[in-house]
Amino acid sequence: MNNIKAVIFDIDGTLYEPRYFPLRLIASDPLHIGMLARERKCRKILKGKEFACADDYYDALFNLMGKGSPSASARCREWFSRSYMPSQVRIIEKHFPKRPLLRELITGLKSEGYLVAVLSDYAFAREKLQACGLGDISFDGVWEAPEIGGLKPCRQTFLNVCKALNVKPEEALMIGDRADTDGGAADAGLKFIHLVKEENQHGTGSAPGKEMTWNQILDMFNVGNQSSRR
Repeated sequence: MNNIKAVIFDIDGTLYEPRYFPLRLIASDPLHIGMLARERKCRKILKGKEFACADDYYDALFNLMGKGSPSASARCREWFSRSYMPSQVRIIEKHFPKRPLLRELITGLKSEGYLVAVLSDYAFAREKLQACGLGDISFDGVWEAPEIGGLKPCRQTFLNVCKALNVKPEEALMIGDRADTDGGAADAGLKFIHLVKEENQHGTGSAPGKEMTWNQILDMFNVGNQSSRR
């Protein structure tokens, strides 16, 4: 970890393993499955685009979801904030415990002098940290990507995070489970670790960053042993 001063974690799929998460979302609100599909489709359209502020991003998202209709956009906004995001938090709290030794990893990094931050594409980042049992940890920064530049892999988002942490891009490490989004960190000059399952670890090829399993990340930072990771 030469020259690294800050470690930045993604949330969903990184701090917990989201097995069957989309199915649980559908089961939690089956009457709005069409709304869920539109949200995912429109997010993909906006992925990587830069926005001046979160309001601009969400205006664009709900306008796309509502197909330009102000009333439909308003319904999408209400569903997102009152149903969709709270459902994600409840599902995490009920079904997805944090990864083994995650707390020990974070507190160990902080005790060694690293800045530790969180960067999530989704809203309700702090609520999700609370659901993961990490609400009492004093992170050096918790950001939802739309408020600091735009959805990953927007290059400016990663640069803005580094600026907020007062570190150079090459002094920051991003850890995330999505090479296509979190991997944008590498394009911005950060180090990037692509968190993968052991059975999916085949080498990165042309993908950004270095593939590592959760246990390998723990080994890299000398956290725990095999028996304590079960």
